Amino acid sequence: MNTPTPQEAAASEWQRDGNELVWHRAYGPWLVTARCPVAAPFTGPSALSIHLTVGGGAEEITRAMGEALETDGIPALLLRQIPMAEIKAGARAALAEQDDRTVNVPLPVPARCRTEEDYALLVAELARMRATGVVAPQAELARRLNISKTTMSDRIKRAKELGLWDGQRITEKASAVLTRWQNEKKDN
Repeated sequence: MNTPTPQEAAASEWQRDGNELVWHRAYGPWLVTARCPVAAPFTGPSALSIHLTVGGGAEEITRAMGEALETDGIPALLLRQIPMAEIKAGARAALAEQDDRTVNVPLPVPARCRTEEDYALLVAELARMRATGVVAPQAELARRLNISKTTMSDRIKRAKELGLWDGQRITEKASAVLTRWQNEKKDN
């Protein structure tokens, strides 16, 4: 039986969630979560969050709430315990295992946006372009699609109305639409 390398063990803690890899670890009543977009131009996480997770039976809830009250919120000790080097190494290894990490491959944005899927592809491409360092992604994508900047702005506004874009990044709804699109593409 082969023993996994530290990198392989760290990578196994990451799970795919739409267009992101997600890592979770509980520290008492606190859940630490790291998120790493698959299409990001870097291999470390882009978000780290800490949440109070109190659940289970009455005794477990009482114990966890007691721990949280004792520290008056997130304890400084917890922040020092978060293994950032391990998280980064695991993200790097997990991303290397992904066969669809296509940072430099543009998404197939249709020339006309009619469906939620079309708008989701549009904003995902804008996010991808931003992540890869394109200075003016809206103007560049408008040029690529052979549409005016005004039309591009109107499409982005519509994507916001549909709940697919928050002005900076794609939303969870857009991630779900894109995941469905990817799954349909794989099935065909």
